[in-house]
Amino acid sequence: MTTYKLTLRTLSPVHIGTGDEWRLGFDFVLYNGQTWIFDEDAVLQSKEQQLKPDGRGHYPLPGSLLTEKDLQNPKLFRYVLRGQPPSEKADARMKPFIKDPHDRPYIPGSSLKGAFRTALAWTGWNELRLPRPRRDDIGRSRSWAGNPLEKKIFGRDPNNDLLRALQVSDLHGPQQPGEGLVALKAQVLTQGAAQSPIGLEALVGEVEFRGSLKIDDDLFKPMAARLGFGDRKRWLDELLPRAQKHSRARLERLAVWFENVEPPAPSAERIAAFYRQMLNVNLSPRQAFLQIGWGAGWDGKTFWTHLQQDELLFERLVSEFHLDKAGKRSKRQPGDPFPSSRRVAMSGKKDEAKPVAPFGWVLVEME
Repeated sequence: MTTYKLTLRTLSPVHIGTGDEWRLGFDFVLYNGQTWIFDEDAVLQSKEQQLKPDGRGHYPLPGSLLTEKDLQNPKLFRYVLRGQPPSEKADARMKPFIKDPHDRPYIPGSSLKGAFRTALAWTGWNELRLPRPRRDDIGRSRSWAGNPLEKKIFGRDPNNDLLRALQVSDLHGPQQPGEGLVALKAQVLTQGAAQSPIGLEALVGEVEFRGSLKIDDDLFKPMAARLGFGDRKRWLDELLPRAQKHSRARLERLAVWFENVEPPAPSAERIAAFYRQMLNVNLSPRQAFLQIGWGAGWDGKTFWTHLQQDELLFERLVSEFHLDKAGKRSKRQPGDPFPSSRRVAMSGKKDEAKPVAPFGWVLVEME
């Protein structure tokens, strides 16, 4: 077993969700430009005498019972976030970041391994001389789309999968509850518009996480030849250079996409400049840019350009898997760019908000 130390540093806002959704008054309150995440049990215990139903039998929201004086009592709150979600209405919502039982954010190893897997599949496709994909290569299940192709690249089943040899730990960083996290406004941006804003809890700034990566060398020894992937050990030996090759190809296209955003969509020059700056960085073979979590996009989680070789087949997949949100109103033609939208962090007042950063970009180092 060969073990490497992993260091991950966030470069743009990162959101890795829990699948839950927080609600104003139930999970958090807003005050003085901040988002206060309260301890529901502590609040209910403290305000027990006020928990009485009104004339309609409705109980008050826990957050409505808190006073300014209560904001001075740290026992009632898990932590406080800089910033606020885009809405302050009674039904405002926010998606929380994944955290450990002590409310400290961490990066799941599965998120990082998934990004590595995508990069290896994309870079290894041509080396294996796979033909243009056919409809049967994709399958019919949305949840398992592309599984026949994955088997050709990585192995016929989990026991014979190349990435059985790759183990990525969870990565841990900040040691205080909520440290490194803020409340952000995110939007889905198209070439001609921005959709309704979304409230997110996200990492910002250069927040550092550490973990480990292990390669099980025993699975490549002669006695394990029946697994059938011994000739691809070099893929794991070249893990970060291959990941960077995939990311660089994506960065080039993303820079162009954001440079071509036109009104009435808000200008995205700042994000285009961010991508151009990343393209000008010379990384060592032990470093790679990766995009993880919410906002990585279709091209960051699939076979990407390999699926687009046959324009007619690709449009058929877009239709059958309902990848175009416009549905029957879609004006797509074979060869049109895909995806047609990107998720971005926004800054500024409602009518003047502008895209300031993409989501999910990190720098990974391995030693």
